Amino acid sequence: MMLYDSTFFVDLDRELRRRQPGPAQGFLRRHAREEMAMSIITRGELARGFESRERWTAFCEGFLVLGLDDDILWRATDVFRVLRGSGEGIADNDLWIAATALQAEIPLVTQNPRHFRRVPGLEVVGYRDGGAPRRGG
Repeated sequence: MMLYDSTFFVDLDRELRRRQPGPAQGFLRRHAREEMAMSIITRGELARGFESRERWTAFCEGFLVLGLDDDILWRATDVFRVLRGSGEGIADNDLWIAATALQAEIPLVTQNPRHFRRVPGLEVVGYRDGGAPRRGG
C-alpha cells in the first residue's frame, strides 16, 4: 500500500480528463499491485478542485481513505516539534498527510518529494522522478 498526496490525484484527474497518459498513469502502471490510499486530508483538498460533489465522489470512490486518529495526531505533533526545532516548517495539511503515512508505515507518493523528505523517517516516492523511494530526515 502507498499513500498518495493531492498533487498525484490532481495530475491523475487531469490526465484522465484529457485522455492523455502522463506521469501519474505511468506510475500507476508500474505499481499496479500496490493498493492506493489517500488521507482524509487529501480527500478534502481534492474537493476544492472539483466542480461538483458528484464528480468528486465518483473520482475518490476507488481509493482507500485513511482517517485521522489520536495516534496520527500525536505523530504529527512529534514531527511538528522536530521540524520547528530544526528551523523548518511544513504546512498543516502536509503535516497531517505525512503523519498518516508514518503511522501506517507506508510510503508517501508525491510530485514534491523534496518538500516531504524533511520529515524524519518518512519514505517518500516522487512519481515524476522515476519513483525511487527515499527516506526523509
